[in-house]
Amino acid sequence: MSGIEAVKVIVDAEKEAARILADAENQATQIRKRIDSCIQEERTRSLDAAKKEAAEIVQRAEEEGRGDATNVAKDAEKNVHDLVSNASAKKDEAVEKLVGIILQVNK
Repeated sequence: MSGIEAVKVIVDAEKEAARILADAENQATQIRKRIDSCIQEERTRSLDAAKKEAAEIVQRAEEEGRGDATNVAKDAEKNVHDLVSNASAKKDEAVEKLVGIILQVNK
């Protein structure tokens, strides 16, 4: 083999090596893109699941809050009713005492 043929073989081998390297880099880039896509999809699924769970927690808290507010309102209504009943029950006695005081003052 002559020197020129040896150089040609070396040049062809370098070209082939460069082509193989370029193909490998291209495949690596494609694999990175697929991995990035998979990571993004998983991130999106995780975020969606977290948002759904957070929404469920908020909804439960709102329902519990409404229930608590209803109970407080019922308790307040009962207390007001009891106070009005007690005041009404003591009204006649208070009027009689007041009339008695007025009559004693006017004597």
